[in-house]
Amino acid sequence: MEYRKLLDFVNYVVVAYNETLANMGLDIDLVLVQMARAFKEKAAHLIEEDFNLNIEGSDVKSIVESFIDRIKKTGICQRASIEEMSENKFVIKMGDSILHQANQIFLKDKPAGFIPPTPIVSMLHAYVEAGSGKKCSIENYEFIPAENSEKMTISVE
Repeated sequence: MEYRKLLDFVNYVVVAYNETLANMGLDIDLVLVQMARAFKEKAAHLIEEDFNLNIEGSDVKSIVESFIDRIKKTGICQRASIEEMSENKFVIKMGDSILHQANQIFLKDKPAGFIPPTPIVSMLHAYVEAGSGKKCSIENYEFIPAENSEKMTISVE
């Protein structure tokens, strides 16, 4: 299967799972936490080996910086940056992510301000929780069409 078709297929599968969870009425924060747990327990070692996604750090700032650096180097996101960082909140921007298409399809019929359960943020959440003991929650999600980017405000507690 060619790369583009494989990427489309993965995005459609992610949409189907997210739609299923949303249709069941599950809270997006709960989905984010459960995806993070599943990632940490079932998939982290595979992704770390296959994608060389070795995230370092023992505090939120260093973990987020390491994560942003690694997702760019691995190609998970073509562009990623930290827009803001404080003790209890950070803002990240990701562009041309391998799962970007899934979020856009998922958001198609959702109300303004809806926050999608983003798998890449769940991965980040797993690393933040494992490294610092803190939990993440997406406060705000914004799609920036002109940049094909997503900007997320994430709280940490």
